[in-house]
Amino acid sequence: MQPTVSRLTRALFRPVDIAWLVYLRLAAGVLLALEHGGGLVIGRVLNYTAPRFHLRYFGWEWLPHPPAAVIYGIYGLIVGSGVAVAAGWRYRGAAVLLSLGYTALLLLEETEYINHFYLYALLAAVLALLPAHRAASADVRAGRVAPAATVPAWMRAVVLFQIGLVYVFAALAKLNPDWLAARPLTVWMAAKAQYPVVGGLLAHPFTPWLMSYGGLAFDALVVPLLLWRRTRVWGFAWAALFHLCNVVVFGLGTFPWVALLLTSLFFAPDFPRRLPGFVGRWFRRRLPAPSTTLGSDAAVADQAEAAALPPPRVRRRVLVGLAAFAAVQLLLPLRHFLYPADVHWTEEGHRFSWHLMLRAKSGWARFRVQLPDGREQIEWPDQYLTPNQARKLVDSPDLLLEFAHRLAENYRRRGLQPVAVYCDSQLSLNGHPSRPLVSPQLNLLTQQRGLGHYAWVLPGPGE
Repeated sequence: MQPTVSRLTRALFRPVDIAWLVYLRLAAGVLLALEHGGGLVIGRVLNYTAPRFHLRYFGWEWLPHPPAAVIYGIYGLIVGSGVAVAAGWRYRGAAVLLSLGYTALLLLEETEYINHFYLYALLAAVLALLPAHRAASADVRAGRVAPAATVPAWMRAVVLFQIGLVYVFAALAKLNPDWLAARPLTVWMAAKAQYPVVGGLLAHPFTPWLMSYGGLAFDALVVPLLLWRRTRVWGFAWAALFHLCNVVVFGLGTFPWVALLLTSLFFAPDFPRRLPGFVGRWFRRRLPAPSTTLGSDAAVADQAEAAALPPPRVRRRVLVGLAAFAAVQLLLPLRHFLYPADVHWTEEGHRFSWHLMLRAKSGWARFRVQLPDGREQIEWPDQYLTPNQARKLVDSPDLLLEFAHRLAENYRRRGLQPVAVYCDSQLSLNGHPSRPLVSPQLNLLTQQRGLGHYAWVLPGPGE
């Protein structure tokens, strides 16, 4: 057993060209800054500043309701720190601030959760731990850090592991009856009929089937294609076509470009030096050349790798950290199997699981607040919430429950003590006939939020 562990350790700590990490720092810093810079321009920031109260993840309800100035400050912090990360200026502090900014926006408003925001928060956290400023950076030019030509291979392995998991779990999640029946894409493509030029093609009955099975095949096969050197170029070309089509059909902000950035890292660590034109010349001029032992014969390379190994204590800490990270990222997306109901109906275990664009939902919900004197007050969520909050509220029993308790709290602050809060709802999942998500006779104030299964949620289609 020991030789296997030794080979694994040496493989993880062997030095590789730093070019891939500089490339990641430059592109990721710019794209992560653009994501929320664009949010300021198009007004997505209003989803944080406009609500009368925020909807939060279970356990994080205690977070304060920040004033608009704080939200704008967080957005500005993300944009500024993203640019600083790209430049490698005060890199460690900038990367930590970038990570904290993305994490804060995730926690401050649950309805703003999007899979790629979660991916960006993870990417920012990983960047904060990696020495991406050790070459072609403002920190090197200012003498704040010593330049380096190589980094340990485990740093690249972490990033490849993460993007690989996104693809693999996205493929597994598509193995459900509605996706295999092309239901979600049938709903989405019908709404694209008005697109100029391509509208007729997108709305064609065959298109949702092609996209459903094509998306499943892509997610399932792209990682093996990228891992094998002989098929890597073809795998990346397929990825480029897939993500560029998503830009045309769905938009998705910066996500297709970040996905392409991360997918390109499957090429050899020195690939930025071999890019054509100005980009390749820039990397060759700005980055110190790695030791010639990286490309030498096996015996010399083995000696160099052995010499590069850090002390045993450092190796153990890194290996424990890598194992913990891998365990969390592998187990967290699987937690939805612990719930007995359909995750796409109940949303239980849906977030942080790489269930990428798997369901189309539409519906409505209203609340009936029964006062102590017997009077009943009708409350519509959009009286309190932004359009995005109100739309996401309809999809999720947990958010309906949280809103009911927030509504009751609002009445208590006004000196009115509601004895009950009921919800009338209708929800359609993937084009199935609408049905209630919760019983209109259930007083939601008798239920408490938690991480367990909500047995009070009514059955979804097919249950």
